[in-house]
Amino acid sequence: MNIRELMPADYDEVIALWRASEGIVLREVDERPAIERYLAHNPGLSYVACDGDRIVGAVLCGTDIRRGYLQHLAVAATHRRRGIGRRLVICALASLVARGIMKCHLMVRPDNADARAFWKAAGWEERGDVLLMSYNSGDRGDA
Repeated sequence: MNIRELMPADYDEVIALWRASEGIVLREVDERPAIERYLAHNPGLSYVACDGDRIVGAVLCGTDIRRGYLQHLAVAATHRRRGIGRRLVICALASLVARGIMKCHLMVRPDNADARAFWKAAGWEERGDVLLMSYNSGDRGDA
């Protein structure tokens, strides 16, 4: 299994992986132009896992310079329970630490029990002291 930086050329394979992954919610901000801007703004932070020439895992990672943010961690159903998701997260977190960013956040849908169990087992903590609020200046309701 090879882990490498997610590149814009990977978009078609990665979006297909995300579409096939339960618990991943895709919106307008996940269309090719938006993901290309995201990767350009956050170089060296997002990763894919490859089995030969096939992408079987992916994670988006970005930063606001103070905190890191993980999004859309997915591993193909055929490759789960092999530590691929953990390896992708480790790579993303190490890249954040190399930039001096020590804290990272992510969002999980409350009804996604598998994701919540994965993150808890990986040492992440659910927080009850904050409430996510969003503002959308567009007209499509995208997050």
